[in-house]
Amino acid sequence: MEKLQKTPHDKPWYAPLVHFLAHTLVGSGIFLIIAAPSVFLGWLVHKLREYHVAEFTLSVLTFLEHTILLVDALTFLCFIGITSWSAIREMRNEQDH
Repeated sequence: MEKLQKTPHDKPWYAPLVHFLAHTLVGSGIFLIIAAPSVFLGWLVHKLREYHVAEFTLSVLTFLEHTILLVDALTFLCFIGITSWSAIREMRNEQDH
């Protein structure tokens, strides 16, 4: 009886899901790391307001806080979209083989 050898292209059915999960977890971690300065700026603005720092300075810091968080969130959403599309393509390629 002849043994069937697995080729390197044979992957388990759940491989695309594992790739998606891994990318999502790593991407979420990066999102949190980048969002941390935004949270810190929000806390800093709150504290500086108690010390009667100029409103212009607080406005600039608030703007930076919102900008960092918004850009981070949009980048994260794009990353999740690309990762999802990649997982779908990987699943389709597995079905074709």
